[in-house]
Amino acid sequence: MPNPVQTTDEFLQLVRRSGLVDAADERRLAATVAAWPDGGAAPSAALLQALIDAELLTRWQIEQLLRGKHKGFVLGKYRLLRLLGAGGMSSVYLAEHTALRSFAAIKVLPLRNVDRTSYLARFEREARQSARLGHPNIVRTFDLGVAGSIHYIAMEYVDGVDLHAKVKREGPLTVRDAANVIRQAALGLHHAHEEGIVHRDVKPANLIIDGRGTVKILDLGLALAAGDDDGSLT
Repeated sequence: MPNPVQTTDEFLQLVRRSGLVDAADERRLAATVAAWPDGGAAPSAALLQALIDAELLTRWQIEQLLRGKHKGFVLGKYRLLRLLGAGGMSSVYLAEHTALRSFAAIKVLPLRNVDRTSYLARFEREARQSARLGHPNIVRTFDLGVAGSIHYIAMEYVDGVDLHAKVKREGPLTVRDAANVIRQAALGLHHAHEEGIVHRDVKPANLIIDGRGTVKILDLGLALAAGDDDGSLT
C-alpha cells in the first residue's frame, strides 16, 4: 500500500517516476513549480491548480499521486487521464494517445482477475469480437494490449451519457426519442448478428448517447460468437 505524499519534493519525484510528464514537458514542469521553492512543505492547492492549468496533470492524476501511487498511468501508447467508470469485471479510463494526442477509452482488467483464466479469456474474447465490428452504432475497438501485468482494451471514446443515467437524470424519453434510440440500437445489433455475434447484455446502461444523439452499444463482455461453446459465459 503506497504512503500518502507529505512534501512537494516527494510529489514531484512521483510525477517524474509516473511517466506522465515526458522530456518535452520537463521544462514546463520546472517553470510551473518554480514559484513554490519550499520542497519540504506540503503540496499547496495553488501549486496543484497551476499544474492543472498548465495541462501538465489532470485532477484525477493528482489525486492518485497524492495517495503515493505512481505506477499504471501509462499503458503502452496511452496516458490515463481520469476514471470514467468501474465495475466488478473492469475499470474504464479516459486516455490520451501519447503520439497522436487523440482520446480513447481504455478498459482495464483488475489485477485480481488476471490470474483467473475465465476472466482473462472473457476479456480477450470481448476485444477480439468487438474488433470485428465496424458500425456507427457500436463502439469501435482499436487494440488489445498488456503493459507489465495490466491487460487493457483500447476503444473509441464517446463523449456522452448512457441511457440509464440519462433517464434517471431527466426522466422518461418521449415516444419519438425512445423509438429513435431503439432503432439505432437495433441497427447496431443487426450488424453484430450478421457477424455471428449475440450481445447478451443489452440494457440502458450499455447504450451511450453522444452529443449529436447517436446511440452506440457498449460492452461485449458477455457476447457469444457463433460456434462458441464456452460454458463459463453462461
